[in-house]
Amino acid sequence: MTSFKELKQRLFHPYYIIHFLYGSCYVVIRLIQLWKTQSINLQETEAKAFLLLTFLIIWKCIISISAEELSSVIILYTKFFTLCSLFWRIGFWTSFFYIVGWIVFSTLFPQPWYRGPSEVADLTESSFRENVLLKKSNTSKITEINPDDDTKYWIVMLYANWSVACLNFEAVFAKLSLEYKDVPHLKFAKVDIDVYSDLAEEFGVSKDPASFDLPTLILFHQGKEIRRLPELTVTKEGETTSRTDAAKNTITRLGWSKKPATIVQSFYLEEIKHEKKHQ
Repeated sequence: MTSFKELKQRLFHPYYIIHFLYGSCYVVIRLIQLWKTQSINLQETEAKAFLLLTFLIIWKCIISISAEELSSVIILYTKFFTLCSLFWRIGFWTSFFYIVGWIVFSTLFPQPWYRGPSEVADLTESSFRENVLLKKSNTSKITEINPDDDTKYWIVMLYANWSVACLNFEAVFAKLSLEYKDVPHLKFAKVDIDVYSDLAEEFGVSKDPASFDLPTLILFHQGKEIRRLPELTVTKEGETTSRTDAAKNTITRLGWSKKPATIVQSFYLEEIKHEKKHQ
């Protein structure tokens, strides 16, 4: 279970504090008004909106994969609720200025990346090819990690800095890297495909936000890809993807569970953990 100290380290950031206050201000003020009058004087639309907000927050508490995702989604829900309530109760201009403030705060205080403990290596394209794909580099550049002959397996996350899905998933990936940090033949790494676009093309990962490809996890064994998440229908060279396969791929990208148990099961991490080092 995540300690309070770690949660404080990860969430005690201007983004979470300022945006939460901005999103929840109307909710708090409205509840105080109702408490002072000691009567539930809610219009039918407002009452339904409160119930919907409560339901969505409870539901997100159940299905969220990380504290970062839960916090950012609650902030989004409360902001949207406040925006709609201001429009219904006060008028257009108040809601307009609320949107302006929303944009300003989002620009000044964007959501930060995971700030907790991690054993995930940040690779460049050259270090990825040398350490993961086991291809010798012609240059003598210094890489972030030292080559380790005992490492047979790599789990690599292909991500982009603009992707909210990658941002929220990084906490899960970091937790897995800590859980398996004592396994000498397994390492975790990430590569920014926005910076190293050649790798995105090489591994068939689209950077288009509408593709829902990010994040993509790939399991490598001795330099060869053996599994990936999300799992996609692969067509032979020269063939076109059918509409059925394209629809399946879209559903898979959208629907794959990003919980740790899914990754452990799909990549057989427990079997890898107990595998002999020099099998």
